[in-house]
Amino acid sequence: MSREEALHTLKPFLDYVLSIDENNPLYASIPILRELTDMAVNAERAETGPVKKRIHRQYYRLCRLQEELEHLDLKKAKSSVSMGFTVEDFIFSHIDFSRYKEINENYFGKLFAEGLEDFPDAYLWINFRRHKEEIKDLIEKNYKKTEGVYRAKKESPLLLSVMRTLETSLDTVPPFSMDEVMEEQSRITTKYGGSGNKKKIFWLLVSSLDGVVITHNDGMTTKLFVKDSGELAGTFRPADKPWTLILVP
Repeated sequence: MSREEALHTLKPFLDYVLSIDENNPLYASIPILRELTDMAVNAERAETGPVKKRIHRQYYRLCRLQEELEHLDLKKAKSSVSMGFTVEDFIFSHIDFSRYKEINENYFGKLFAEGLEDFPDAYLWINFRRHKEEIKDLIEKNYKKTEGVYRAKKESPLLLSVMRTLETSLDTVPPFSMDEVMEEQSRITTKYGGSGNKKKIFWLLVSSLDGVVITHNDGMTTKLFVKDSGELAGTFRPADKPWTLILVP
């Protein structure tokens, strides 16, 4: 289904969500639906909510990965491999862990405070044998905010590994999921597309984002598109290099 067809089918639903006054208790209980509606109608003017924030954070991670790739000397990588090291060993040896000693306040808030929510608890447990709340506690206990930066009080292999993962791993949750959208839909009456049409409206919302462009703080843009398989993907351009990721499988 094309974006235009999706918007036409969704019109009663979109009109209703857009009409909800901010003083209405329902307004605060459907942040994802409100943002998706805004993005479907006019992405550039849409307020930044949980969906855009997750997409922005994924872009910041790609920027970091792109930056690291540009500093790798592949000729040296070949010689290292010939000496018995793996490519992963070579890349690991070039990671700048010193960057986690002192982190800008805004960057820390986005990638390491808010960004923790982008990772499933199961993923954190598999990698660190810690639950999300334990990881949060580890970060809060080991960083102190002073003069616009967060400084590490005491480094440890676990802390550095956690910070590295939060900054560069792409194994994140989708910008929005069917479960999240359907939960919010349950608060809307069936007349306007609530409980009776949950899955249909979810996929219509996905289709309505085809071709939507999101602009990041540095002026670079990410273009969303719907694949033939129905998945929502995005083409990011960190350092103007294209990276295409599946966002909603």
